[in-house]
Amino acid sequence: EAKVLKVLTLGHSLAVDCGHMLAKVAHAEGYESMVVGTLYYSGCPLVKHVEFLSNNSREYALYVSSTETPDVAPKTMEGVTMQEALTYDYWDVIVMQGGVFDIAREEDYTAGYIQTIQKYVNENKKNPNAPFYWNMTWVPPVDEDLCKTFEADLSNNTYYSRYDEYDHDRSKMYQAVAKCVGDNIMTDETFEKMIPVATVYENALSSYLTEKDMHRDYVHASDLARVMVAYTWFCVLTGVDQLEEIKLDVIPRSLLKTTLGGGSWTLTDAEKAIVLESVNNALKNPLQMTQSQYTTAP
Repeated sequence: EAKVLKVLTLGHSLAVDCGHMLAKVAHAEGYESMVVGTLYYSGCPLVKHVEFLSNNSREYALYVSSTETPDVAPKTMEGVTMQEALTYDYWDVIVMQGGVFDIAREEDYTAGYIQTIQKYVNENKKNPNAPFYWNMTWVPPVDEDLCKTFEADLSNNTYYSRYDEYDHDRSKMYQAVAKCVGDNIMTDETFEKMIPVATVYENALSSYLTEKDMHRDYVHASDLARVMVAYTWFCVLTGVDQLEEIKLDVIPRSLLKTTLGGGSWTLTDAEKAIVLESVNNALKNPLQMTQSQYTTAP
């Protein structure tokens, strides 16, 4: 049978990062057809989705890509409602995620936002059997240079101050996220699977890679990180327990967010090794960082 999968994420820019290279990865891995949709509103927390649903707001943009055009950046439709996104295609999977910092806060999981959104989705999706997945998004960087890309003056940087409760310790926030997801998502039968993107990040950062290798600014993913999270999604969505190799070699400039020179980017063997290790370890231990064996740069 043909391999066909259509996935829609209700999220923000981190969801865009997750889906940006997913069609390219699926194509490299031999999937005949995958459609990747991302309903986007900047920084959108769960409570904002609930607000938008109450008035059928057109504040969203919808990004769509597919394996039919794997080298083309996702097309964008502006002024979209969630209902229109849900009926845009016959989605096989609906992915949800929390706000950038809200993912570490217990109350965001228990306030009823998730249930309200799920009820709306179930009433409007075309595919009655489409399950819910949860995207465990990554912890933002604490690196001061990266944080300054949001606001140069750290003393007035409201984004940077959000880390005060974690003592500006990335691992503390990750542990808070893992506990929230373990206690609330992994025990919730309405979610069929969880995508451990945050854990992939922490696994990679236990190697010689730094936050500047994994982030392009104060929160968003670098191109290398986009490859890692796309492979994580691919495995969870398609039921791959462990990857044997990274088949993606060349990524065209059309899919790159940062400037790497030339008309494309070829993954090195060292980069492939860390992607493979980080993803496989996250699939084995989705709520716990696994120390990398690649601690010295080649």
